[in-house]
Order: sequence, then structure tokens, then C-alpha cells
Amino acid sequence: MKLIIFQCVVLTFYICSMSVYGVTNSKEPVLEKLQAQQQHFRGEEHNQDYDHEAFLGQEAEEFDNLTQEESQRRLSVIVDKIDKNNDGYVTQEELKDWIKFTQTRYIMNDVHSQWDNHKNLENGKLSWALYRKDTYGFMSDDEAKEAHKSDDSYTYAKMILRDKRRWAAADVDADGLLAKEEFISFLHPEESVHMKDIVVYETMDDMDKDKDNKYQ
Repeated sequence: MKLIIFQCVVLTFYICSMSVYGVTNSKEPVLEKLQAQQQHFRGEEHNQDYDHEAFLGQEAEEFDNLTQEESQRRLSVIVDKIDKNNDGYVTQEELKDWIKFTQTRYIMNDVHSQWDNHKNLENGKLSWALYRKDTYGFMSDDEAKEAHKSDDSYTYAKMILRDKRRWAAADVDADGLLAKEEFISFLHPEESVHMKDIVVYETMDDMDKDKDNKYQ
């Protein structure tokens, strides 16, 4: 019975996941549409790994290595967790709530892990200089600008400049430092309302492969 229910869950998952991330709702801001389309599709190709990871969360990679029997057993346990009212059925709302839960859990685990990697905080806050040094090591902001001018495809330079721009947007109190709450916005800007403009900019920039400011 649970296997049958899970198969129904899989069939409806595509619709629910699009609804969660705002692809099918024309009233949602363009931000959610651009970002969800970029992650959920590769061009015209549907990205099944996106659905897989959204449903299973941090356990997705582990599931890839399980036997079919063990995979079905664990999926049965997950279905029980999704079915909050224990009526033996998984509704669209219950599936939406589960997707949101797995995404939030992943985000917070990622934030905690990365935050703990940075030492020498200033009064419990992280400076851009320390983050850049820990993450990129040898390259300064000025060196990144020069490298980007001479070769705008230079990955390190582009990443540093993008991160610095995002850092400024996440720095709500404009003190040059990020508290942990602000660091969440920096790492996962899609989760913060005040970061929407920067997410739109980055998404459009990624889509514009030839940098002609035209999108097909």
C-alpha cells in the first residue's frame, strides 16, 4: 500500500515542486520564476536530479547507492513523515511542506558548516576580508578587478566580484561585517526578500552567455 502511495507521490511531485518554487504561478515575482527555471531545467531538458534532491534533501546522494529493497524501505519511512495526519494519503499541501522542510534543513546545515569554518570573527561577525582570504586565498579585490578587465571569463575574479556585490546586499546594517543571520542571506539569497534584486541580476547574468544583454 505504501509503495502505491509513493508512486502517486512521485507522479504529483513535479507539479508540486514547480508550485513551491513559483514556476506555474504567474502572480509570483519574476525572481522565483527565473531561479526555479534555471535550477529545474537545463535549457529545455528537465533536471531530474533537482526533483530528487528537493524530495530527499541531504539524503539524496546516499539513496543513489542503496539497493532497490532498502531504497523502497526508506522511502516508505519518508512517506510516513510526509503524511502528517496519518490518513494513509499524501496531499499536495503535505508534499509542499515536506519540500520546504528539506530545503530549509539543507540551507541551515550549510550555513552552520560554513560559518564554523571561519575563525577570528570580529565581535561574532565575519568580515569580507576574512571570508575572501579563507575562500579564495591569494587574490585581492583589486587584483580580481584587474583580472576581470583583462579576461572577463576568468572564473576566480568573476566569483570574487560577484561575492563582494552579494556581500554588500546581505550587509543590512552596512557595517562591512556579516552577522550569522546576514550570512544566511549571503549564502542563500533566494531565501531573503531584500536579496531579490541581486538574485535576479545574477540569474540574468548567468543566462546571458555571450554578454550581449539579450536573452533567448
